[in-house]
Amino acid sequence: MNQTRGSLPSGVRAWLFGLTVVGVLMGWVFLFSASYPLSAAQWGDAFAVAGRQFRFLMGAIVLFACGAFLPLRWFRVGAFFAHGAVLLLLVLTLRFGVSVGGAARWLAFGPFQVQPSEFAKVTLVLVLAWAMGQWRASRLWWQKGGWWLLSVGLWIGSVVLVLLQPHLSGGIILASIGAATLLFARMPLLLWLATFMGVGIAGYSVRHAILHPYQQKRWQTAHGFRWGDERRLHYQSRQATLALGAGGWFGRGLFQGRQKFLFLPSAHNDFVFAVIGEEWGFWGSVGVLAFFTLLIYWALRVAASCSDPFLSGIAGGLGFWLWFQALLHIAVNVGLLPPTGIPLPFVSAGGSSLGSTLLAMGLLVNVARQGEAEQGRGMGNGVGDGRGRDRGTHLSRHRPRDRRTAKNL
Repeated sequence: MNQTRGSLPSGVRAWLFGLTVVGVLMGWVFLFSASYPLSAAQWGDAFAVAGRQFRFLMGAIVLFACGAFLPLRWFRVGAFFAHGAVLLLLVLTLRFGVSVGGAARWLAFGPFQVQPSEFAKVTLVLVLAWAMGQWRASRLWWQKGGWWLLSVGLWIGSVVLVLLQPHLSGGIILASIGAATLLFARMPLLLWLATFMGVGIAGYSVRHAILHPYQQKRWQTAHGFRWGDERRLHYQSRQATLALGAGGWFGRGLFQGRQKFLFLPSAHNDFVFAVIGEEWGFWGSVGVLAFFTLLIYWALRVAASCSDPFLSGIAGGLGFWLWFQALLHIAVNVGLLPPTGIPLPFVSAGGSSLGSTLLAMGLLVNVARQGEAEQGRGMGNGVGDGRGRDRGTHLSRHRPRDRRTAKNL
């Protein structure tokens, strides 16, 4: 079975691994610079936030290794159960979640807190890519209809559970990830458009029942800085744009930013890009954009090289997520969107965000490694152990001799 669609450039795995290393190292430096004033003022230790993030990094590296080296067939088999477990955690979060700022988004496990919505971004990609593989392998219309309903149900259910926390930006990101994954997992374009439009219209129709009043007001006042009742709402955005403007072309220099000295709330998290822009200037900000552009470029190259919808869905869905979330974070920092709590991948403080990011990068490396290995041997049989259920999707007829030859290989 020919599982590769196009030529995968040599060295793509090295590119993805290198981007991961650069993202982790530079992200920690950026985070320390943005967080040490708050750490010193609140805990008396300049390394309080950055040190905790370093400990989170140790666990995130384990997740990266799991994503990069575990057989991809394990993720294929376990996708449904993994996402089911995350959905259960999201339900438990609504009842037992730790509330911060009026939103219950974390579950406490002893001294640790986990944000299930961050890991839902990875498992949603896996389960939708798996479901689309089953859809393509099905022959009967009612089977295809069942897999389509399952895909849409898992997609909508995940988004609704996150919106109920409430977590508006998380719901928007999950909705976008789901749409992208279905497209990259080879859902026919007309069906994808109909599904996307149907889900979008349904979501818009029930927005008042799901969104809290303050969330609706926040989006209604997203454009333009208003000095009336919304002055407090836009305080963070104003401080962020002041920081970016003060950076000029080349910035004030590393550790030399001023807005992070308790003028800019959440400088180590939701507004860390503003600190980067103040200290590294316009060209530093462009460098961050270039980093995420390279990431999605290589992810899409990997996705385009795979005929297996599960593998192409993983590569395209995960690459789109990291790129799209970075764009939303930057849009908030420059004042194009209201503050809604969007972390910058690799940089913003938080163990769940860092762990899910490195797990995603590990999976991207894994898919690229499988593609390079098969291409290096000059054959396309079973990339990522994708035999079996998806076989009929790609070649409907095989000669017996061909099957024996492929099996022996």
